[in-house]
Amino acid sequence: MKYRELNFEEIKSIKNILNYYLSREAIENFKFENLYLLYDKDRYDVIYTTKEVLKNLKLFKSVYGAGLIFGSFKKSKDKVKFTLSLEGMTLISRDIVKNYAMVNRKGEVLFLYGRDIFMSSVLELKGGGRLAIFNIDREFLGIGNYGGGKIIKNVIDKGWYLREGG
Repeated sequence: MKYRELNFEEIKSIKNILNYYLSREAIENFKFENLYLLYDKDRYDVIYTTKEVLKNLKLFKSVYGAGLIFGSFKKSKDKVKFTLSLEGMTLISRDIVKNYAMVNRKGEVLFLYGRDIFMSSVLELKGGGRLAIFNIDREFLGIGNYGGGKIIKNVIDKGWYLREGG
């Protein structure tokens, strides 16, 4: 895969998504200089890594991977859309102040097993749509989708790595 720095439009797109979860101050303090784009024909991954690793990347023409996959750009019709990955959400989780849900222990266990969350397990809900899911200790568990109603749909959770990813 090839790599390059993000351009202005890509950074703007990432800021728009971060604005959905973070305060203005948290976005201003985010280290965008640690983001790079790894890409090939149909894949555009945004990685988050250290300045030292980025400096060493310049020694290679092609790179398979480096750092955490923060998210990816996907083309759909005429638009290019940025989506945060599970690890990207983990990276920003301590600063999330919007669009999240906090669940009780039972909800936590079920969610980590890939199940949806019933509203009876929700202790706090702020916002809607794509949500960051936290346990009672505010540990990030994964990503859910809430469109109103009685459940938060599980999009992806930390248990996925054991069930599918490993």
